[in-house]
Amino acid sequence: MTARATTLLAALLAALLLLGFAGRSTPEGADRGLLIHSTIGGASAFLFVVDPQTRNLAAYEATPGENGGLRLLGARKIEHDLELKKYRDLSAYSAEELGKLKGAIDGDGKAPPETGRSGG
Repeated sequence: MTARATTLLAALLAALLLLGFAGRSTPEGADRGLLIHSTIGGASAFLFVVDPQTRNLAAYEATPGENGGLRLLGARKIEHDLELKKYRDLSAYSAEELGKLKGAIDGDGKAPPETGRSGG
């Protein structure tokens, strides 16, 4: 088995393990789903887990091989991150410009002229 295949298998197993935890019910009886995303890097896989209820984010690295495993890279509460209106935004339009575009399109069916890049 290649290192890449082993990494993918480790990431898949970690995701399944975390999905098992996600399927558990909270004491109040409400289901608590986790959002899980995985990417394959050069020699390892990265797993991102978000708990929408508590707004916590955790990042893990799954490494293959005999000495490989799952390593916690970092975790944080993202509640206030999600309240940010803008932070290092390199989008072509600001949120305000998009709102104006949407209003113009919804109002008369025609888009206003290009306003250019917002400048982040």
